[in-house]
Amino acid sequence: MPHPRSRPAAPPPSVPVAAVLLSLALLFAASPAAPAAPPPPVPSPGAPANGPPGGFRPGGYACDASKGLWDCVAACESGGDWHANTGNGYYGGLQFRQSTWEEHGGRDHAPRADLATREEQIQVAEEVLGTQGWGAWPHCGAPYRSYGRVHTVRKGETLTSIAADYGIEGGWRALYRANAARIGEDPDRLIPGTLLVIGLL
Repeated sequence: MPHPRSRPAAPPPSVPVAAVLLSLALLFAASPAAPAAPPPPVPSPGAPANGPPGGFRPGGYACDASKGLWDCVAACESGGDWHANTGNGYYGGLQFRQSTWEEHGGRDHAPRADLATREEQIQVAEEVLGTQGWGAWPHCGAPYRSYGRVHTVRKGETLTSIAADYGIEGGWRALYRANAARIGEDPDRLIPGTLLVIGLL
């Protein structure tokens, strides 16, 4: 007796491609998205930037010492207020103790540092620098220790008179060689306010 012919298997039902794509899209949409990276922290007011182009940032104050070293120290010490008198026992832009002010000739200018001009305070500060070094301003003076002793040119001064005042070996020529970049090509053209490096402390 002949065997019955086996029926061919029915083909699997076809799945439309569009339906597959839709299912995948719904699957990915349901997956939780990766959390976004947090935004960079906002620096607090007065915080130093990432590196000091042209000058140290003492106490968080961006400052270019080449434009006024003592202004940088004052910015750090008193926020740049040359007449600061907050009752903390220190006075003026550079925060002098009264005893330090008096011992270095400050009373020739004013009874207290906060009553003196910026220029007068700088003049006394340079005297303090000669006796105490930058340690007189332990935090705010720290970045300028490599400068050694400095002098800010005042009206009427010459390289000869400054060299004599500080007893510089080699006289005005040695002083000029050390500061030619600051003074320029003409040693006789000395501009008031120019910061001169006198020597190591």
